[in-house]
Amino acid sequence: MRTLELEVNWLFYVFTLALIWLSNTLLSILDIPSLLLQLITLIPLLLILATLGLSLTGKRFLHIDKAGVSYNFFDKARYLHAEHIQAIRLRSWSILSIPEVQLDDGRVIRFFSWKMNADELVKAKSLIR
Repeated sequence: MRTLELEVNWLFYVFTLALIWLSNTLLSILDIPSLLLQLITLIPLLLILATLGLSLTGKRFLHIDKAGVSYNFFDKARYLHAEHIQAIRLRSWSILSIPEVQLDDGRVIRFFSWKMNADELVKAKSLIR
């Protein structure tokens, strides 16, 4: 069975880390107490770095094949079966592009930390249908 394995979206992580740094800078200008500032900054920073570390070690994944989409969310594998997938799209915000899957019940699941290009999108659509 052919499987499409997506790569880590480095641009998403760079933007997220830049936003954390910017919010830390702005909040320090506003003279927020240092303990609160550390909590506001360290919690998102640890979450982002943990997801990046798990992605790089292979413990976090996103696979697309004929059966559907399988991905890891908080250390639990989840499956979106092909018969429930209505569409796979590539959502673009400025220079950041992320894959999203629309299900037949109307839900849209976005995979921010994974990168997909136009060729991979065509391949993903052909695998699902």
